[in-house]
Order: sequence, then C-alpha cells, then structure tokens
Amino acid sequence: TAYSEMVRIELYRSIPGGGFELVDAITQEVPAFQKGDKTTEYSFHYTFTSGDAAVGKVIFRAVATIENASDAFPQDNERLSSLTIVKKK
Repeated sequence: TAYSEMVRIELYRSIPGGGFELVDAITQEVPAFQKGDKTTEYSFHYTFTSGDAAVGKVIFRAVATIENASDAFPQDNERLSSLTIVKKK
C-alpha cells in the first residue's frame, strides 16, 4: 500500500491427466492507494474448446507475481476457480 507495483497474473486451465496449461498473462500496475474495495481488475478472455467439452470440465488457476520487488508472503498468490462444467452444443 505504500508504493505502486507491477504485478503479473498468469492464467492457466486444467488439462486432461492432471496439471495446468498457460492460457494468457497480463502485467499491469497496481496503484499504491486505491479507493473502495482496494482491488485491481485484470480481464482475461477464454473460448472453451471441443477438448474442454470432451473432458466436460475446466478449472482455472491464477498466479500473481510482483515484478522487480520482494513479496513478503508469496504463498497467498495463487487461486483456483470453481469447477466449470463444459458441454457441447
């Protein structure tokens, strides 16, 4: 909260057999002082594939990394989405 930081968010999707595959990454500045809920929005766009539909589900994983600075608690920089059900049209 004392100074702005450049933060990279990597978005991954689950793959069959376990593990995750990188979908996209965005780096942007997170301001030092923010009004309101003190969050910074990152927008990703993902189009589900026929492979996703064949598996029937996808979980997304987001990993945040502060660039050119130390992170006092890097253990809290990862989140998993809820299970997303994917069906063929």
